[in-house]
Amino acid sequence: MVGRLVGTYAFCHLAVDFACISTMLCMVVPALGDAGFPTAAGAIVAYDMFAFALQLPIGAALDGHASGTRAALLSYALIALGIIGTYLPGSLAAPIPVMLAAVGNALFHCAGGVDVLAISHGKAAPSGLFISTGALGVFFGTRASSLFGSMLHGVLLALLLVSALQTAGLIHPEAHEEKRTLMRPQPSKAAAAAAALLALTVALRSYTGMIMAFPWKGAFALALISVCAVVAGKAMGGIIADTIGPGRASTISLGISAPLFLLAHDLPAAGIIATLLFNFTMPITLISLAELLPRNRGLAFGIASFSLAIGAFPTFVGIRPAGGAVLAALSLVSLACLLAGLALARSSFHA
Repeated sequence: MVGRLVGTYAFCHLAVDFACISTMLCMVVPALGDAGFPTAAGAIVAYDMFAFALQLPIGAALDGHASGTRAALLSYALIALGIIGTYLPGSLAAPIPVMLAAVGNALFHCAGGVDVLAISHGKAAPSGLFISTGALGVFFGTRASSLFGSMLHGVLLALLLVSALQTAGLIHPEAHEEKRTLMRPQPSKAAAAAAALLALTVALRSYTGMIMAFPWKGAFALALISVCAVVAGKAMGGIIADTIGPGRASTISLGISAPLFLLAHDLPAAGIIATLLFNFTMPITLISLAELLPRNRGLAFGIASFSLAIGAFPTFVGIRPAGGAVLAALSLVSLACLLAGLALARSSFHA
């Protein structure tokens, strides 16, 4: 059951991100441009910020429910309505699809996150596998028009229908019978500081990812390999952390990625390996937050996602320093924050 649940949500994650990015970049933005609206960039920023920031309140709200499957089904319906909404005329063709796609995207991520964390038993691997596929959906979503042309609306709606059918198969009583018994952390300064440092690590990783631009990514093949490195890094990071420990996995991955970033501008191989290693820590931070909040997995997932929005925000106002030295420095700062957060988290459980 565990493998089926994680596999289903991993596939649906790819489908949801593909559908939302396709809707934004291939339907909403072109419609705004054709109508002479100067707000295409604003629509993208609004979608990104709402899709991430809304996961904090939505995640907290889902903590009162045993399962996120019904919320996931609702998310597909909202995104489908957003796709249909792109047929609306004039000024209505932007705000309605943007908000429906953003809310639907946020709802799905929280629903899937809550269910995956519920069966993780403190392991990072399930979260890594669930999270990893989104990058592939985003990558192909930016190219959806060239892939499907006039059939895109139908393809997206069909993909959401398949996702709904797959998710509906998870709704039965035994789906969440197994529950991890965790010691609830005391409301100590150590626990609060640990959560803050883990959230800061997520924000730093988000910002680093947003400014990670290499000239060789202009080649489709190298861009695809780089995205696959992101997917593999998130998936492998959880597995390796469960094998050798989160602290050691974080030290190895970020410690090696930092010097590789210094070479990444001119050497695609260095950049791809650095990208893979840099993404190891995504499932580590998520499961660590969930362990700090064992009765509030939705809130933990929401904190991680809200931190992604905080990290991305500086890039929307033009703060985009370039250079491998910047990426290397951010990797090392992230490592310091993460190791400190993990140490404080351990101490909070033994306080």
